[in-house]
Amino acid sequence: MKKIIVPIDFSDCSKNALNNAILVAERMGMELVLLHTFMLPVATTDGTPLVVGSMIDDLQEASEANMADFIKKNKELKRVPYHTEILAGLLLHGLNDALEKHDAAFVIMGTHGASGLKKTFIGSNAYTVIKNVECPVIALPEDADITKMKRIAMSGDYKHRPAAHSIEPVITLTKAFFAHLYIIHIDQDKDLEHDEIEIAKSLEQYLKKVSHSFHFKRDYDVEDGLLAFAKEENIDLLVMISRHHSLIDRIARGSETKRLVMDIPMPLMIMPE
Repeated sequence: MKKIIVPIDFSDCSKNALNNAILVAERMGMELVLLHTFMLPVATTDGTPLVVGSMIDDLQEASEANMADFIKKNKELKRVPYHTEILAGLLLHGLNDALEKHDAAFVIMGTHGASGLKKTFIGSNAYTVIKNVECPVIALPEDADITKMKRIAMSGDYKHRPAAHSIEPVITLTKAFFAHLYIIHIDQDKDLEHDEIEIAKSLEQYLKKVSHSFHFKRDYDVEDGLLAFAKEENIDLLVMISRHHSLIDRIARGSETKRLVMDIPMPLMIMPE
């Protein structure tokens, strides 16, 4: 059975991510892995770092107690199969360990203090995770809800012919939620070139079984155009392929002139190529 890994830090933000993950798991017949990581305590002796074993044991026990309490308060978990994993170390390391052990379809994680794409990345682990795990990651701003999503937009890059495996996760997600998939290409040029049209046509072979449409928007700034489209079409989930890291970097940095567009709540899914 495919797994969905949900990082848990016992906050309201991770609770919201869990609630969304439960519905996704239920729709797609998947199992949840609730992953909690805690930082190792370090003491020093003559300037030499020393991890104290008894402190690790105490933190492990405290984490297990917190997880049990967290599960007790989230009764919706009874609807899907799940298990927990508690590991010492950084979240990224814990996630990569979990991904090696499990046949994971998605990582679904909450992002603290998020009201838009810019804040989704700043002050959270989301950006580090997105850039460094080989699994589709769904990053959910605080209070975001994808449990009833009907409009999914995928940023189309007509410069590269996509591999089937790179877009299969978004296709299965679209089918599971009976959603419509918008393929949106943003370019400053007025018309698509011949090679770009051929690549766009090649996508059709992957999308025959899902409701979909192709869209072209002219804009001199790719991220402005992409986010404006998402706002205009009331998109529930914005999907990008990880080769667009430069675009993600620009969104994360943002600017004062983009504040109005950036402040829309936007669940984001990044797929590894």
